[in-house]
Amino acid sequence: MDGEKNIDSTVDTKQELCDMWGIDNKKKYVFYYDESNNCRKFWVDDSKRQFNTDYTADFVLAGVVKKVEDTVDVSLESFRKPLNLQENVKEIKFKKLYSKGDFLQCVKEERLFKTLSWIDKSSFYIHYIHVNNLFYTLVDIFDSIVAIDEIIEFGYDYYRMKSVFYCMFKDKAEALQNLMFKYKYPNLQKENIEIFCNELLLLLGSRREMKAEEKFLAGMLARASKSNELVFLHCNNDYIMQENYAEFYLDPILKYQKSKHIFDEETTVQNIVKEQIAQGENARDNFEFVKSESDIFVQLSDVVAGILGKIFKYINHTSLNQQLKDAESLSKLQKDNILLIYKLRMDAEIENRGFLHSVAPLYVIENLNRFFEIVKKVEK
Repeated sequence: MDGEKNIDSTVDTKQELCDMWGIDNKKKYVFYYDESNNCRKFWVDDSKRQFNTDYTADFVLAGVVKKVEDTVDVSLESFRKPLNLQENVKEIKFKKLYSKGDFLQCVKEERLFKTLSWIDKSSFYIHYIHVNNLFYTLVDIFDSIVAIDEIIEFGYDYYRMKSVFYCMFKDKAEALQNLMFKYKYPNLQKENIEIFCNELLLLLGSRREMKAEEKFLAGMLARASKSNELVFLHCNNDYIMQENYAEFYLDPILKYQKSKHIFDEETTVQNIVKEQIAQGENARDNFEFVKSESDIFVQLSDVVAGILGKIFKYINHTSLNQQLKDAESLSKLQKDNILLIYKLRMDAEIENRGFLHSVAPLYVIENLNRFFEIVKKVEK
């Protein structure tokens, strides 16, 4: 019965969140999914003393979505001539047909523009869940050192402060990885709380040069060094920050229960998802995992997930000055592709606020939106 209560209480919580954020989860949709930058587990590799994957390559579960009543009649053959696909190409795969390097290289592809244009003209919208791995693990420290009501009491915004905390450490990732290895993060022993917090403070440098929000958080970290517990950093597995990404597959299944969810096969994740869903009072039949070659819309989802994975990595890596320089040197096709991605995002958000979901610092989302604005100005 405990499993039942857990999964069903999660459904109730998600309904409350939908109501709070104005997300329409009553309308019936068909969602298609694929993923990019799927490292399957995010952890500190104890043999290398560093993260097991590029922490700037955000996990993306994304794709296309349409209303149930909309009929779309299309096949791989429909794309063969427009995309100039050879006869031996049996499915549309981002890595094989579109991915020619980093984001700026990918948006040089005419094939990408034709694919995104098809989505734009169809009855489909794009959707995504985007997870910044470094942010996701730093939040455990943040939520262990300060309470929401304390942040509000001092006149700060909770989500903004999470973003500030991320920015304080993002450029110190190499030293942070060594520190996490040293203390088997996120399984911190309580006797090491003081030295762990103090070493984090050393990474941040002098408080004199900090902004007010940063000083506040450094103060909370100093206070935490004298505490007996950092609630989210004990009784975990050594080094493992993200055991798997199943929760992000479960999220839309439970959030949009009146909709259908079709995922690309991912053996480990799909077994976990099926097991957890089956624990509910009524096992839900609103999802399935399929082989991508059998479903053209899952294949199109692979393109959406692929290019989004590229753009989030670009944003994570690139300063404002570099974005300005890059924008000035964009070709017309590059600008057309970038602005088409921008349009698809805006159309999706207008249709349903829940279609674009980022587990990431506000800083990254603002950076992305600013990049689009830069490209729009250059286009003019």
